[in-house]
Amino acid sequence: MGYNHADMTLKEVQKDYTQESVSDNPRPIGPYYAYNDRYLEIRGGMFENFRGILTWISLLVFFIPFSSGFYCVDSFLILYFDETNNAVGHVISIIFYSIIFLPTSYLCFRYFRYIYRFELFTIRHIRVRFNRVTRQVYIQRPKYCGGTVVFKWEHIMPSNFGESGSDMGGTNMVNLMTFHPYKTGFPIAHSVGIGKNTYNPQDYKDEWEFIRRYMEHGPDTLPKPRLSTHLPMPFHGFSGHVSPMIHAAKNAPTFWMYILLIPVFLILLPFYTVGYFISECLCWQPRWSKVIRQAGKPGKPIPKETTLSDYPPKVQQAILESRLEWGVRDEKTGKWVDYGNG
Repeated sequence: MGYNHADMTLKEVQKDYTQESVSDNPRPIGPYYAYNDRYLEIRGGMFENFRGILTWISLLVFFIPFSSGFYCVDSFLILYFDETNNAVGHVISIIFYSIIFLPTSYLCFRYFRYIYRFELFTIRHIRVRFNRVTRQVYIQRPKYCGGTVVFKWEHIMPSNFGESGSDMGGTNMVNLMTFHPYKTGFPIAHSVGIGKNTYNPQDYKDEWEFIRRYMEHGPDTLPKPRLSTHLPMPFHGFSGHVSPMIHAAKNAPTFWMYILLIPVFLILLPFYTVGYFISECLCWQPRWSKVIRQAGKPGKPIPKETTLSDYPPKVQQAILESRLEWGVRDEKTGKWVDYGNG
């Protein structure tokens, strides 16, 4: 995508994408969590269709310190209550399992947490809230992924189609939105994927048009989306996993390949779906901050837009070191534009 390779043009970043209609069929594909006169809220994040794989891998890794700790405690309790005649064997057992438990527990919490927190013991779903009263966009993320950020609605750039992106049809991607530093003044871009994965490029335009018209004209002339729950549900992972499998079956080159995909359906689909549900159960859905919950109500303050000073000094330095990757090229002269980001 253009904005990932520092070759976005001046025309692309100057354009106000909120004023251009891209579809005659605005559709709320979702999943949506809230929809009213003040704001709508949609699921964010990417790779939800793969969620569950890391959960099973993590549970397998966690089994090592858990089982060793269990057997260590079990042997200790047997010795403590004097329920054995083989005290030496249980002492050896305690030492052996302690040797396994202590280092594996340390490795899990010190290093493996950077892996399992993609799906476990973190925010259940990233959420994106579009507030039409304050004309702002709020993105709720874990602190280790940048935390909650606030941007102006006018600064949003759809990235799957049009001048700011490329045709992403057939790639099973979510609808990508970007806030480029040329518009926001933040040293680097913020991007977020919203909604469901799709193979149909028109879905990107229809949902973006739905959100655009909601923000610009209100909800009166738009179809009301079906709201999803924040709670974990066994069927949440089914649709996300079955869609790419059905797509693979439809595009099977031969009849025999189609037949071979049937056992894949029968094995992988339950595997993914159960893993997805476990992941949801072991995560939580935090509330928005009070200022964002009240944003748009009469007499309530407007949330402050995100700036570099909102981050710790070390993070600020890392962000500044990355700012040169977000250059803008003047398509008329071919030269890079100095917009205070370098």
